[in-house]
Amino acid sequence: MKRNVWFVQVDISSGKDSKVVYLPYTAGVIVANAWRNKKVAESYEFRDFVFIRKNIEAVVAEMENPAVVGFSNYCWNTEYNLALAAEIKSKYPDCVTVFGGHNIPQNTDFLDAHPEVDFLCFGEGEVTFGNLLEALAHGNPETVANIAYRKGGKAYLGSAEAICYSDYASPYLDGWFDRVLEKYPHIEFNTILETSRGCPHHCSYCDWGPLSSKTRFFPLEKILAEIDWIGRNKIRFVWGADANFGIGKNDLEIADALVAAKEKYGYPERVRINYSKGNSERVREIVRRFNRKGIDREGATISLQSLSPVVLENIGRKNMSLENFKKNFSLYNEEKLQVYSELILGLPGETYDSFVDGICKLFEIGQHFIFEVYHCIVLPNSELGQKEYVEKHGIKTSHTEYVRFHCAADAYYIPEKIDIITETATMPREDWQRSSYFAEITRAMHACGLLRCFSVYAFYELGKSYRSFYEGLTEYIESGKAPFTNEVCTTVREYFEKQADGATPKLYAPFAGNLVWEPYEYIFLSLLHNHEKFYEEMLPYLRSVIADENILSQLAAYQKAVIRKPCEESSGCTTEYDFYGYFKNIYVNKYEPPVKGSFRTVFTDSNPVYTWEDFGKFVVWYGKMGSKSYKDKIEMQ
Repeated sequence: MKRNVWFVQVDISSGKDSKVVYLPYTAGVIVANAWRNKKVAESYEFRDFVFIRKNIEAVVAEMENPAVVGFSNYCWNTEYNLALAAEIKSKYPDCVTVFGGHNIPQNTDFLDAHPEVDFLCFGEGEVTFGNLLEALAHGNPETVANIAYRKGGKAYLGSAEAICYSDYASPYLDGWFDRVLEKYPHIEFNTILETSRGCPHHCSYCDWGPLSSKTRFFPLEKILAEIDWIGRNKIRFVWGADANFGIGKNDLEIADALVAAKEKYGYPERVRINYSKGNSERVREIVRRFNRKGIDREGATISLQSLSPVVLENIGRKNMSLENFKKNFSLYNEEKLQVYSELILGLPGETYDSFVDGICKLFEIGQHFIFEVYHCIVLPNSELGQKEYVEKHGIKTSHTEYVRFHCAADAYYIPEKIDIITETATMPREDWQRSSYFAEITRAMHACGLLRCFSVYAFYELGKSYRSFYEGLTEYIESGKAPFTNEVCTTVREYFEKQADGATPKLYAPFAGNLVWEPYEYIFLSLLHNHEKFYEEMLPYLRSVIADENILSQLAAYQKAVIRKPCEESSGCTTEYDFYGYFKNIYVNKYEPPVKGSFRTVFTDSNPVYTWEDFGKFVVWYGKMGSKSYKDKIEMQ
């Protein structure tokens, strides 16, 4: 009789009532490869994937005499996996539980801490899991490479062997997900597309490079067939798993295949890609082709992580020059192609001053729209996660809940935990809180556009630095002279104080739906919801920066008219200056003084929404705002 096997890969957002769920790609590719082993196929019956975050008792009740259960682990599901493994062991003590994935340290510590786990798999699990299944049925599992096991109550580390293939079996093409689609017809699926594996970079905060530094490209024929499967099966969203898409010679053809699938089937509706740090011409062409068909969710990535030379040296990273960054921002903005940047807060060597200066330098070189600020998570298999590195840089962390934004609370929710850096030798905890708050203020006020027009004008016409503008703004808000704005922003300041203490704050804007919002989104939505009050409170501060009352009133009229709001299809203003042409030039780094005359500007929202809930979902969440927070059709009359 064949032994029963299940494989678990749940995402933090896939609750019991979820209507949109990721297919368990990692579990699928491991199972697809394991069952190509004839001895495995003869000995085991694969029963099902567990990929919806349901009540663990209900999950185990659906299992029938499990012999082996595999678990794919990352920071968004390890606690759930441990709880499920414990429940399985309670009901089926002879069941073998196997844990692998990025969240498993490559030693025996995890086994020592968790008696509900029998085996660990290290590195790429496609071959190792199959070898372990075979050994459990026909041999000695202690001989399998790249595992840890328990014997006589003691944990042991097996031998290590490099396994780096470039042609793994496909769960899509081998039919492993066909019955998933049949079983859950009411669910809209997202999925992962992997066209290469590995990363040539060795950033200390990341565990991709250390695991496999050489990039391996998968066969083009297989990739194109998988894309056709994705379109044919109406998979709505594709996350590109490659570390550096655009680096490969076939990547333009792959991008064209995604566009062709959407044209032929209507799917995928959107894709999100991790683009190459180099090959800027090829990346821009990919983004251009995606943009024409409206398939790319966020546009190009221009990742910086930090603008501090000290930090870059500490993390083993080398950025492009600021001039190259500036050139790229200009090219993307000139073609109206969305481009976003990434910074990481908490990296060793960063200070409050260097971090804040880095954000403001982004504005100076032309990134006025989308920039992400991620808190640095300590990953167990990264260089940054090693004891010597932690001690060298005085790293201290907060063990806090991993919160997936834009999700509602689930009745069967098991909190996941992450360790985020909240202090280093160069950034005390209080400075981490200040830096976090400054980031969210500038993302709401500048990137989302609430006060962008004022700060840009003050920078170019009055020589007022972006840092002095936004630090002055935060001081004004905290002074009590803007009580409504202060109430909103105080909630975010306290959010980071609680997070540093290990608490799990969540930000809700009930008028925009029962979702958890990122701090900057919460600020933006809350202030825009009562925008008349907000702009009224801002006038005294803006008057202290822009003393010319005539200019200030016209800028205010322009700023209020250009920003998107629910139920406002069009708006307009009459000014003595061509502010539209003025800002348009600045956004592509072609400064010209404002032209004086008489100008009537009409702003139209070509894709208006009529409720705050839709505005939150389609503009703030899906749209990532940036340039999308302003009305997009502008006419001069």
